[in-house]
Amino acid sequence: MPDVAQHLALSQKLQYDDLDWDLARAHGISATEADCLQYFADIESQTVFYMLEVAKLEVARDPELLAFLTIWNYEEFFHAQALTRFLTEVGVVAPDAAARSHDVRRAAQLRATVEDWVQVTLARALPRTFVALWQCWGAAAELLTTQAYEQIMRTTANPVLRELCRRIARQERRHFAWYLEASRERLAGERFAQRVVRKVFELNWTPVGSGVKSPAQVAAQIARIFPGERIYEVLGTIDRRMGTLPGMAGFDVCGRYADRIQALLPVEARVVRRAGVDYGADADGEVAA
Repeated sequence: MPDVAQHLALSQKLQYDDLDWDLARAHGISATEADCLQYFADIESQTVFYMLEVAKLEVARDPELLAFLTIWNYEEFFHAQALTRFLTEVGVVAPDAAARSHDVRRAAQLRATVEDWVQVTLARALPRTFVALWQCWGAAAELLTTQAYEQIMRTTANPVLRELCRRIARQERRHFAWYLEASRERLAGERFAQRVVRKVFELNWTPVGSGVKSPAQVAAQIARIFPGERIYEVLGTIDRRMGTLPGMAGFDVCGRYADRIQALLPVEARVVRRAGVDYGADADGEVAA
């Protein structure tokens, strides 16, 4: 397990009260940005439920694992708070984080119940493999989330939104680093776990948010955040990083997801993956400190 001490030392509540809200209001945001931020806030607000579901599993009660989960949950909670504050400041009607969390969860109650049952069953039947799968899934989710915030950071005309996304992305990238290294340790020398994790990804992987949003909603949002071939660059980055894990060489799960969702998109938003292009080669730059 990666040393959690460094994460404990770096962990803190996301700072956003010092942002220049007058400047944020003066610049405003686009309708697309407002929609993306609402989606982000919906997903960030669900972290507490995920934490509760995982923490009740006996296999997840390793002290360092629980320490990281506590840090992760604390930091993610304030991401939803910060996004809601920003949206409200620029004139977008947004529910507070607590109301949002409850409403989103209630709307997805059936999916959440089924996912929890599957998770409990797998954790009891294959505890070591479950933890490896869970950490790999977390790595892919955190890297996609990081790149989504970085995408808005690079494209927005609002300097306050740019700074807010930069701050959130730094924490998300740190979460990704922990999950990736934890996955590497869990998979090393475990051929059975490697095969199971790969097969589950190949059969079931969908982007973060799929548990509380419909497939069409998720597909539309991913394509909106990463338009055109950018979707293949970003998802190719996840494939490339996951492919460095033991037993994951040639990983192309996320790229194939991008292929599948094209049919769900409006004709004008569809794009075809070009053969022979390494879309993930230059797409995962670090957020500036």
